[in-house]
Amino acid sequence: MKRQLRRTAAALVTAGTALALLAGCGAPSYLYAADNADHAYFKVPAAWQQVSPDNLTTIQNTILTNSAAGPAGGSFIWSRAYSETPKPALTTLLVGAHTPAVYASVQSLKDGLRAALSFDEMRDLLFPVTSQARQAAAAAGDNITGFAQISSTVISAPGGIHGINELYEFDVSGLPDAFDQTVLTNSDQTKLYLLLVQCYQDCFASHLTQIKAVVQSFTVRGS
Repeated sequence: MKRQLRRTAAALVTAGTALALLAGCGAPSYLYAADNADHAYFKVPAAWQQVSPDNLTTIQNTILTNSAAGPAGGSFIWSRAYSETPKPALTTLLVGAHTPAVYASVQSLKDGLRAALSFDEMRDLLFPVTSQARQAAAAAGDNITGFAQISSTVISAPGGIHGINELYEFDVSGLPDAFDQTVLTNSDQTKLYLLLVQCYQDCFASHLTQIKAVVQSFTVRGS
């Protein structure tokens, strides 16, 4: 299964071309989620359900409370979440979903994070992805099992937008969970843009075309 993900990750351009052709043949429609003020947007399949703003706030103030992707990193300007499952459990939006879950946010960064924001900090924004972060997590008693990095890409876009995309897996409740994480910032690193799509490995593989369409649509032009 991991080899399958690697092969598919290497064929994104082909998949993107196929999606364009399918769109002209009446393929399932997509809806756009957009933060117009910060010129950030992405698309999701029209059948996926938007998570209510109240539930999204609960996630940010509880699950993300100590994360740089949460209030500790800065104030939220905009956020959205979607799931293929209507009314999903809040605990499955960031990890351990059996159907695709999408979380996106735009934050105004605190000065402390601005100064420390490196590509590795972006990779470790939600989970310990780098080897140093995993070692620190293990030393603290938080053992990350089954970790596998599928791909790692540095992103440079017009207007000074820059960041990373990481495709990785680790075990959740004894099963491999797959994560596609994009983290971007603007030229002066005052804002942080996050897109995370995740679900268990079998789900990720079976929904790969849709997931990659979501990830590839994520566009940030800054403000």
